Amino acid sequence: MKKFMHYQCLFYVFVALFLHACSSGYNKYADEYYEQGLILFEKMEYDRCIENFTKVLEIAPYGEENYKVYFNRGQAYLKNRQYDKAVYDLTKALEMTPRGEKEMQFKIYSSRGDAWLNNGEYENAIEDYSRAITLLPKHNEVKYIYNNRGWAWERRAEYDKTIEDNTKAISIDPEFDRSYYARGYAWYKKGDLHRALSDAREALKLNPEIKIYDDLVYEIKTSLKNQ
Repeated sequence: MKKFMHYQCLFYVFVALFLHACSSGYNKYADEYYEQGLILFEKMEYDRCIENFTKVLEIAPYGEENYKVYFNRGQAYLKNRQYDKAVYDLTKALEMTPRGEKEMQFKIYSSRGDAWLNNGEYENAIEDYSRAITLLPKHNEVKYIYNNRGWAWERRAEYDKTIEDNTKAISIDPEFDRSYYARGYAWYKKGDLHRALSDAREALKLNPEIKIYDDLVYEIKTSLKNQ
């Protein structure tokens, strides 16, 4: 009996060591696939990138930092326009992220918001963008969250909220052309053509190479002439 218990203890020790090796990123092959996945992401080779991150999860399924793998694979799915898979991975990443890592949580909520937005699930997008803003209201990327949440409001025809969010973004960065365009578009949809033209012109002035800015200016001018 003692001999059996001795072997049983050895078995549990072996299992514990194995799990620790996987969870601590000890497996060099998993690390290699992960690093290669990051390189492929930068090269915009998203299919191969996804394959590499999937391999990491197969080799080291109990990795302590697998939330980063799910996050990065979710980002690749997002770039690949596979929005349902992006939402799944980003949700897994969120569940696994340590509570104190607000920066990572901010990024996950922001990215999952983008996936919801592109998938036409605007209420979910708004909720995730709002969570990101609440987490880190002074983050240097928060102007993009306001702009994106503004577009989610716009898709729901809630133009006042679109204007409010993009006004906040502009207050953070007075030269943020995206928000001048978005706010101008919202004014246009509301029928306030003079404010719309002012914002559209500002967006075009800040970034004259963006065709949709020029198109909006032309469209508003045409509407004014036809009044």
